[in-house]
Amino acid sequence: MSDKGRLHYLDIAKGIGIILVILGHISYLNENTRIFIVSFHMPLFFVISGMLIHLKNERSREMDTLIKNKAVRMMLPYFIYSLLGIVIYIFYYLLTGRDGGWSAVASDLVQTVTLYGFSVMWFLPALFGSELLFLFLLKKEKRLFITPIIVLILSLAAILLNYRLEAANAIYGLNTVFSVFHLIAVMLLRIPVAASFVAAGFYISMLWDRGSAIGPGRFSRLTIPADLFIGTDLIIVTVIFSHINGVTDLHFLIFNNVLFYYIAALSGSFGLILICKALETVAGTPPCRLLSYFGINSLIIMVTHLNFYVLLLAEIGGFHFTKKIAEGALKHSIFMILVLFFTLCGEIVLIEAVKRISQLFLSMKASRFFRG
Repeated sequence: MSDKGRLHYLDIAKGIGIILVILGHISYLNENTRIFIVSFHMPLFFVISGMLIHLKNERSREMDTLIKNKAVRMMLPYFIYSLLGIVIYIFYYLLTGRDGGWSAVASDLVQTVTLYGFSVMWFLPALFGSELLFLFLLKKEKRLFITPIIVLILSLAAILLNYRLEAANAIYGLNTVFSVFHLIAVMLLRIPVAASFVAAGFYISMLWDRGSAIGPGRFSRLTIPADLFIGTDLIIVTVIFSHINGVTDLHFLIFNNVLFYYIAALSGSFGLILICKALETVAGTPPCRLLSYFGINSLIIMVTHLNFYVLLLAEIGGFHFTKKIAEGALKHSIFMILVLFFTLCGEIVLIEAVKRISQLFLSMKASRFFRG
């Protein structure tokens, strides 16, 4: 267990996960690498959320309290960062005249209001809905083994309904009313699919606790070889099945072979978590502390790296510093490293700015409370 009750290895896993999200959005990433990354990088965050639900014993808390806390932690940032992203886009459009103009602004507003979420913003309503759906079922059904069955059935039903929805969209997609319905329907269908990964994280964490004296909230050097071996094997499984299955995307509910999708997603998620658990002994070293920092602040990075044009500016910088290098693998590798470096540097500035603004807001609120 880390300082102040945080788990280092889960923060490190989230840090690596958000770096994979950034890499997956870089325009010139190798296609095979992209297929591997997208096969599990978003399920990873839902799996970790499920593990934390178990570790925090959220099952014992009142549902009203959980809804309020999660709404403040997820949905309030959703609306704030969505509106900020739209405002930033308006300035970008007025300066450049690119990327759709006012019709794009209208589309982003509709996607925000329907909770579909434009760009990466889809993640927050999906996380909010999936956690609450799973917790609701967990509280209603006292028999623990029944809840994962219900979640799996709902998830598979959502995937089947999505096939029907996409077929209808091919016919009625140009109709405005249907387009809005389509956004709402996809938003709702994401929730049970995401909940299946939340459930996987919860039950693996619970079984891990019950089956071993060294559960997910504890650590022993004795488990390091097993964690590394099993984690590496699971990553290899992900490489194989993601390559067979091709490009998938939880955002757009693209799964190809559903069985292969789940195998790749769960293997990659738990493989990375186990490898990160083996790093617990070196969690205090600068590289791991930096990864933990990105993990702790992964939500800010998630919602800003695209919508605040941090990644775009990083790519421009990458092109500038590699323009004199001859075309080839070396140039591509240097470009990718530079873009990732510039993006993370930009995100550090944003993270610290958000912290300062939040502290200022809280201090002003406290001051008004004591005066009032």
